[in-house]
Amino acid sequence: MTSAAQPLLAELDTAFSQASQTWRATALRQIADLFVASAALYSAEQVALFDDVICRLIPKMDRAALAELSNKLAPVDNAPVKAIGSLARNADLAVAGPILEFASALPDEDLIAIAGRIDLKLLPKIAARTALSEAVTDILLERGNAAIKRQLIDNPNARMSETGFARMVSGINGDKELATALAARQDVPGELRVWLDAVLNPKQA
Repeated sequence: MTSAAQPLLAELDTAFSQASQTWRATALRQIADLFVASAALYSAEQVALFDDVICRLIPKMDRAALAELSNKLAPVDNAPVKAIGSLARNADLAVAGPILEFASALPDEDLIAIAGRIDLKLLPKIAARTALSEAVTDILLERGNAAIKRQLIDNPNARMSETGFARMVSGINGDKELATALAARQDVPGELRVWLDAVLNPKQA
């Protein structure tokens, strides 16, 4: 953020502190609409300014306003990072869900930190993302239940580390359906595939 923007932000702080909740909610909606309408045209500096302004309006907003904001920002490739990070950390599924599932602008470090501490009911939203790094799937496998593990297996864009695959294999416990689904992935390490084959074809082991 440039120093030239600081006086403007200071003025906004004063205006926001004196405004009614209704005015603040309307301002948030209009600013978000303005950003989304031309997001691809904004420079990084301009996006950062939107980020600062939106973050000043998020506190004390009600559930409906935050959920609306989340749904607007989630699909935007260059969504303001601080704002979507704040929304992603909200305990309410309606607010955090769209960001956790769809926001490609949310950095991996945020996803890892969030996945490590959020309510387990929110983990399926992360597991459904169209792209997941090994580091993110590792924490999902560590915290998730059987449904999360199956969701990750079935997500072809969820990359898994060798540790992640080992965790999956060790948790099969004779479940042939799970073993079959895991064996269908092309990225299973060779040494683990041998073990899977033994589970699926015990007479040939």
